[in-house]
Amino acid sequence: MSSSMTAETTKAHTPQLVIPDEMLDAVANRFKLLSEPMRLRILRILSEEDHTVQDIVRKINASQANISKHLTLMHDNGMVSRRKVGLKCYYSLADESIIHACNLTSHSIVSSLHNQLHWLQKVAPKSEE
Repeated sequence: MSSSMTAETTKAHTPQLVIPDEMLDAVANRFKLLSEPMRLRILRILSEEDHTVQDIVRKINASQANISKHLTLMHDNGMVSRRKVGLKCYYSLADESIIHACNLTSHSIVSSLHNQLHWLQKVAPKSEE
């Protein structure tokens, strides 16, 4: 099989990125928001159920100011929603596709590490015992 045939076959099975130019900045901003581990921790907690800031503070063991800052930023960018119940404010996921994207990325990292380990096991010199 020729290398061009392999490249064509591979390309035919590669998903296409269909983001219009007008949306590139918004997509990049979404990924930028997800690049902060504290926000990912908050999203993981909110994926289980709705929580108040105080609930999240207890679960993550971070300052209320820090959690509130991240929640406000995520709320302003449509990632989480909030609703008032009496004096309490509950946060929830506004867009579950974020969780799917994070899980997909996590699985991709694990797969990549697995492939690297497999390759290293093949090429590493065998130790003599």
